[in-house]
Amino acid sequence: MRTLLVAAVLLLVPSFLSAQSLGEIAAREKARREKVAKGKPTQVITETDLGSRTGGTVSHPEATDADAPPPATPGTAAGTGKETAKAGGAKKEKTEDEVRSENSQQWRTRLQTARQNEARLQSRISELQAVLGVPAPAYGSRASAVSQLEQARRDLATAQQQIADLEEEGRRNGYR
Repeated sequence: MRTLLVAAVLLLVPSFLSAQSLGEIAAREKARREKVAKGKPTQVITETDLGSRTGGTVSHPEATDADAPPPATPGTAAGTGKETAKAGGAKKEKTEDEVRSENSQQWRTRLQTARQNEARLQSRISELQAVLGVPAPAYGSRASAVSQLEQARRDLATAQQQIADLEEEGRRNGYR
């Protein structure tokens, strides 16, 4: 009876430990999605929008007077509305290249983190496989190792999918 109780406890402990790691993964994924969602708002185009266009295309509409850049004023670059260095140290808006470079760096950091996570999981799987290759003194510890190995394999598959998604994002955005 006592052995059965110990075996049951050993089988339940890995499930609690793996639930924490899945929760952490879910929290990180939620944070990543929120970050991506805040990055660039999407524009919904309806049939009405398409029908009301008189010239140009949806992505490059015909310019109107309302779309014209503001006139140059002292302290701004001609027609851009962006402040120049003479504006008394006011914060300068980032250029498109600067924003792109920053986004590229953030993507590289996320990809590097995902690859480190993948390497850590592969190492953990190797360790567990080594443990399972040695005869274990008690059945409960072997069952625990098998359970941990299965969880590590699921986590590795998730990590590899995350890497594939990040690489696809990099291809779409032209990062490298």
